[in-house]
Amino acid sequence: MDVGAGIAGGALVNPSLELLDIDELRPHERTRPDLLNALIAEIKRDGKLKLPILVERSHHVILDGHHRHEALRALGCVRVPSYVVDYFSEEVGVTTWPDASVDHVTKEEVLERGRTGNLLPPKTTRHLVKVKLEESPVSLRDLM
Repeated sequence: MDVGAGIAGGALVNPSLELLDIDELRPHERTRPDLLNALIAEIKRDGKLKLPILVERSHHVILDGHHRHEALRALGCVRVPSYVVDYFSEEVGVTTWPDASVDHVTKEEVLERGRTGNLLPPKTTRHLVKVKLEESPVSLRDLM
C-alpha cells in the first residue's frame, strides 16, 4: 500500500484499527498462489502479522491486504487486524498497477466486486492513502 504525506480537502479518512471477524471481510480481487504461499511461510516463521489490512467501513470490502487475509484464513485465524476507513474520503484514492490486466477501476466498481464476489484478477487495484498507516504487529495466537 502506498502512503503519501498531506491531507486533501474534504472528508477525512479517520482510520480506526479494529479486529474484524475474518468471515465479515469481502475481497474484491483474487490472490496469487506463489505470493500467498510465501506470505503464509513468513507469518508462520515470524508468529505474527506485521501490517493490518485496509478495509472499507460500510461493507468491509478489503482494499489492501488480500494475501494477508487469505494467509490468516489458511493459518486458522478467525480475526484480522484491519485499518477501517471511509472509502469515499478524498484521502483514499484508487488506481491500477502498471502490469494489471485492466487500466482503470473506480471505487464503485471495487465495492461492487466485493459485494458480489465477482473478483478482479490479482494485483489489479492499487489504493493510495494520504495518512500514514503504521505497522501494528499482532501475534497469531491473538487472532485465533
